Amino acid sequence: MLSACGMSSYGQVDTKLEAEEAVYENCELTEDAKYSGGKALAMKESNGKITFTYNAAEAGKYTVYVGYDGQWGDKTVNISVNGSSSTFQTPVEGVGETEIGAFIMNAGDNTIVITPSWTWYLIDYIRITDGSSSAVEFDIAQAPVDANASEAAKKVYTFLYDNFGKKTISGIMTGDMGSANGDVTQHDDVKAVYEASGKYPALVGFDFMNATGLSADNNAWYKQYTDAAVELAKDIYRRGGLPAFTWHWRDPSRATDAFYCNDQDANPCTMRITDAMNADGSWDTSSDLYANIIKDIDTVADYFLALQELGIACIFRPLHEASGGWFWWGAGDAASYVKLYQLISEEMVNVKGVHNVIWVWNPCKAEDADWNPGEDYYDIASLDIYNNAGDYSSNYAAFDKIKNLTGGKKIIALSENGPIPDIDKEIDEEAVWSWWMPWYQTWGGGFVDKTSKEEWTKCMNDDRVITLEDLSAGWGTTAIQSTKVMESESSALYDLQGRLTKVPSKGVYIQNGKKIIVK
Repeated sequence: MLSACGMSSYGQVDTKLEAEEAVYENCELTEDAKYSGGKALAMKESNGKITFTYNAAEAGKYTVYVGYDGQWGDKTVNISVNGSSSTFQTPVEGVGETEIGAFIMNAGDNTIVITPSWTWYLIDYIRITDGSSSAVEFDIAQAPVDANASEAAKKVYTFLYDNFGKKTISGIMTGDMGSANGDVTQHDDVKAVYEASGKYPALVGFDFMNATGLSADNNAWYKQYTDAAVELAKDIYRRGGLPAFTWHWRDPSRATDAFYCNDQDANPCTMRITDAMNADGSWDTSSDLYANIIKDIDTVADYFLALQELGIACIFRPLHEASGGWFWWGAGDAASYVKLYQLISEEMVNVKGVHNVIWVWNPCKAEDADWNPGEDYYDIASLDIYNNAGDYSSNYAAFDKIKNLTGGKKIIALSENGPIPDIDKEIDEEAVWSWWMPWYQTWGGGFVDKTSKEEWTKCMNDDRVITLEDLSAGWGTTAIQSTKVMESESSALYDLQGRLTKVPSKGVYIQNGKKIIVK
């Protein structure tokens, strides 16, 4: 049932749909005068569901708001509009309203579904206005924020800049390094994408999680893991692809070996950023904790410097999922997070001389304005979105929100995801992420399987999705062709520097995917 609520100051029709008048399942009807209409629906069960129907006069973008009662702290809520998924938070305890974003609706009936990601809150109503609440246009810098960026970093940034809005770069995160042998195409996570689609991803994610921490100096496996990841980063870059590093930063206090600060770890990290600060918010540079923080940053910086010496550039996403609260760096306040992000950048760039990094800021949600380290500190803003298996939404509502949060000044990426977004939807709904990167298939992740082989094949073979095969010319260093590609070019000859015009008189070359040695 629809109830018209008059006109807003922008001349938009404002329609409120009461939750108790929607179709609902496994929700508890609650009566209280503080709610619109005197009633709301309590989401206490994980299988709760509220389905609204909105009749739009014409097709277009409509902004959706949700009225809620956020009892017992912030909660994450799922919402979909005609199958296009998004999430939102109940950002304060008590009664409030939050803007979910602009959604594309059809003329006539549209289905809006709310389900719990977390439980124990109440949904009061949804409110819909026609049009988007923002008219932000992209105005992205044509050079990286590091004024002294290496030539390799400039090339990578230009590549990202030139393709943004037109094409999406395919990616995959790596987990287990048991199959790492310096050949990225043989890594189990990368192979899983190839087996699903017939193409290799152009971007491969790695983790510095074992580079620092309590066990980093005395556990051989930790060192081997990091070294294997770095070797694969070299290989993907030399093939023309993009290495992207995340850093699950283990407890710098050394009291634990955890990066989680909640019950996801049996011995969670209890330190907070402010433990390394003075009462006025400045760094306590005389403290052991501050010394450990700098030591850890320098350790990661040294890995980048080694890659820089080889002419290799990388994408780097430190302190990811900002305000989420599950990592120690996001468990405190926004101001200390910002200072830590800035410290990482300043120590790596200005002190250590790291200039081969494209910097990514990764808020937990697109409302994290207070957690923004400042536009001079990062090149790309990204979100992590995990839709249900088989949900190939473009996530355009989240795309618009992060665009608005950064004022249209940054490239936008989907830095972690489950199912890949459908490329047709990305283009049609104007949400072309710079790249997407499903989490790993190994270690029991199974995230490649969240996308069907049909969808993988469709997207990876679309000209608007960039794969490793598309980048085989390399970045100006050693270009290595995938043998899977070469097998289709029966007369092609290659050596480790690229394509040959004739068979060499001696040395090593590749023909028809086979290595040949002429002495």
